[in-house]
Amino acid sequence: MEKKYQVLTLEIEKSGNLNLDKLSEMEKTKVLENRDIIYVYFGKKDLYIGQTIDLLQRHQQHKLEIEFKMKNYTNLVLLYGTLIDKHLDYIEKSLINLFIADNDKGKDLKNKRTIRNKTMGNHSNYTTLEKDIDAEVLTPFWEKDLNELNLVNLNDLSEVKNSILFKYSPFFTLNKQQKEIIDRILSKDGNYLIEGGAGTGKTVLMTNLAAQIYKKYDGQKKIAVVVKSNWRRSGKKIFTSYGIKNVTVGTWCQIVSSQQKYDYILIDEAHRLPYKHGYQMACDLKIFKEKGVDHSLKLLGEMGKSLVLFYDEKQAIRPADTPVDYFQKYVENKKFHKFSLETQFRISVNDKNKKYTADDYLKGIKYVLQLSEDNSFDREVFNNPDKDSYFGLVDSIADLFKYIERMDNLIQDSQNRVIAGYAREWKSKTDPTQYDWVEGEKAWKWNSTNEDWMNTENSRKEIGSIHAVQGIDINCVGLIIGKDLIYRDGKVLVDPNEYFDKFGKPKKIKTEIADLNDLVKNIYYVLATRGIDGIRVYIEDKELRNHFMRTLGIKKMK
Repeated sequence: MEKKYQVLTLEIEKSGNLNLDKLSEMEKTKVLENRDIIYVYFGKKDLYIGQTIDLLQRHQQHKLEIEFKMKNYTNLVLLYGTLIDKHLDYIEKSLINLFIADNDKGKDLKNKRTIRNKTMGNHSNYTTLEKDIDAEVLTPFWEKDLNELNLVNLNDLSEVKNSILFKYSPFFTLNKQQKEIIDRILSKDGNYLIEGGAGTGKTVLMTNLAAQIYKKYDGQKKIAVVVKSNWRRSGKKIFTSYGIKNVTVGTWCQIVSSQQKYDYILIDEAHRLPYKHGYQMACDLKIFKEKGVDHSLKLLGEMGKSLVLFYDEKQAIRPADTPVDYFQKYVENKKFHKFSLETQFRISVNDKNKKYTADDYLKGIKYVLQLSEDNSFDREVFNNPDKDSYFGLVDSIADLFKYIERMDNLIQDSQNRVIAGYAREWKSKTDPTQYDWVEGEKAWKWNSTNEDWMNTENSRKEIGSIHAVQGIDINCVGLIIGKDLIYRDGKVLVDPNEYFDKFGKPKKIKTEIADLNDLVKNIYYVLATRGIDGIRVYIEDKELRNHFMRTLGIKKMK
């Protein structure tokens, strides 16, 4: 196959001039003076990525820039070719994100360098050639050319792309709708509601928005980013690594307790904001009592000039999560501008001979859980006989761990985990000698932590709860639907005696059982939509399993 790119490596002399002795006259005139080029300056400790249509002129400009410090660089790598032409913005932005993720400040790395770009590249929309550029340019350029120059730490590009710094980069390439939403927010002050289902890119849009606010106002606006506790550490790491300052990342309790005023408050997972109701976290109750207010949304609204909410009502999972009717009333009274995200990014169904899409899978999950009456989905997504197809039902928890182990070996550098609804007591939390899930002679524990659980050493051997994985992408998922969800008389229902989240139950079970039904079904909707590349499901209730097989047209277990 014809190579779609070329690479030149030039030495930088002590004078700052480029050593061009090894170049032909054609390369000097046609490449250096009149060519779309991506360039990478590098030295022992520093690295800079840029783009130009006239390399020699751009190099002279860098020599005159005091802040550039040409003395820190020893070489210059040039990337050009047929797939680079007219796609400089996308490639430049991708390389900046990849290098920042590869040079993770929290790790001891052999080829660690500081990325010296003052900006994160020009804005780039998705391109129809994105996959071609990734496969035919970025991957070989990274794994061969840059690796041979000792410029990368992780040789396998897929491992870099799986890192939290890359997946949630605040300079991730956006689609047209996402870009239009950001432009609208930046152009007109006010409050904004951005609704979108699982995998529609709400968190990536949030990090991008924070970065663009920071850039537009040169860091002079105070920004708060409200996240759940399981994402707090990752959020702080992302903004710090990309040099975005004056952004405070914390839970709603931490932001309110700071008693600061903010120009912008961006709220991820806004459907999880609590109100005063029944069993509740100590921090929530303390603030509600001190402030004399029953709703966290109201308190946050008083602290920010502009509120931006990222919301999906189907992902509310506890009785204390702000009710839909209150949320809608608040949004109407405060005159929020509304946007709906429609494109699904997370789930990637790549089954053999498929005619269905990820949207068919999402519709099917909502329909079988009786969260939607829309049955216009292709049932073949749940019935592909290929052993490695996206979806499958299995016979045991042990089968889920076998599936995860297979995916670990099959998909290099992937993150694959077993997760479950809250259908077991958390005995191991207070007694580390106890196991929470037992099946025959095998036993497993719940997640040892909620915060950054995916990256903990033992997470592959544990079972993750909703509170460890909500808002998190996983390559392949093994999902246990426990006996807290059952099927009786034509209805998918909760069995409150088998549901063990003490903060997840309303105080008056009998009168609020319908609400609990919806919340537990929402939990399983969230869990069933974590997987990027695949999912296997084990269902403990026999009648519910039969309902899944009958409703989704599943002919046999895998």
